[in-house]
Amino acid sequence: MQLKSVLTLSALLLAGAAHADTAAPRDATPRYVQYVLNDTLLPRYQQLAAANRALASQLQQSCAQPGDAGLAAVRQHWQQAYGSWMRVAALNWGPTAQLRSQRTIAFKPTRTALVDSAVSRSAAHEADVFDTTGTAAKGYTAIEYLLYRPAASLATPGVCTWLQRNADDIGEHSAELQRQWQRFAARIAAGESADDLPSSQQALEEIINLTLAGNNELHKELSRLSSQKPELVSGQRSHSGKRLLQAQFDLLQQLLVGGNGKDFALTQLLAQGPQPALAQQLRQRVVAVNKGLAQLPDDLVQVGRSGKEKAAVQALAALLTLLEGPVADSLDITLSFNESDGD
Repeated sequence: MQLKSVLTLSALLLAGAAHADTAAPRDATPRYVQYVLNDTLLPRYQQLAAANRALASQLQQSCAQPGDAGLAAVRQHWQQAYGSWMRVAALNWGPTAQLRSQRTIAFKPTRTALVDSAVSRSAAHEADVFDTTGTAAKGYTAIEYLLYRPAASLATPGVCTWLQRNADDIGEHSAELQRQWQRFAARIAAGESADDLPSSQQALEEIINLTLAGNNELHKELSRLSSQKPELVSGQRSHSGKRLLQAQFDLLQQLLVGGNGKDFALTQLLAQGPQPALAQQLRQRVVAVNKGLAQLPDDLVQVGRSGKEKAAVQALAALLTLLEGPVADSLDITLSFNESDGD
């Protein structure tokens, strides 16, 4: 009995040592959080604010002299602005969650009847049209509807008024997002302790859980393409669905494997402990997702029954399995993510 107790104690000590060996060094977690904040998110929110300023400016110019060239220029700036949003959208965290940015500037699907009504009311010079119109007629997808519908024209009465009001609102929101993210990141970097700030370990857990949710959202969207209603498919009107999903995964890729040699992404965090094989697996699965996304047509409505989405769906499922299992275990992450997240 005594021998059995000794053996049991030895086994527990060995198990504890093994778990300690798999964990990253204590100072690596704050370094990863700083990488996510300062090297990944802050530059992207700056780009988002700049892209929305450019969209509002282009609308002002094009609406002054409406024509085909002006419409094409506005479309290009909308693509850049919406793409910039998709490059941060997957991490609904911190100020983005607090300001409810997804609903405020990127509500989808847009309610086209509400948009048409708002345009008509704008053409009639009604007061307070924007303030009395619901979120479902505002934001990026409402702009897409007006720019890419059949016979789209900036000269249509009320269209420019509604487009410019939307662009101004998105611009103001994204500028506030940039300011709040700068403050949020600075407070964490300074080691400030407050109820609204996560510790490094809490931040790591939130980032991993949101990364899982973002991958799951992509997986579900692609899985449903063959049976999805066209109006629910990303970029359906502008035929930009592939670019939008690639932009969405671009953030997840940056968090997981980085983009250049100076990065300290999740693979580098794993490699700080004795996990080089797991880090390499993660790199390989991210590469597989990118290859799968590259096989998609620009217009995702075209997927139909072609099966062109299957490679990306399978690669995302494999990536999710790796993140939920070995990666989370090795970093001692408590998962709050579940497969209904992202709906």
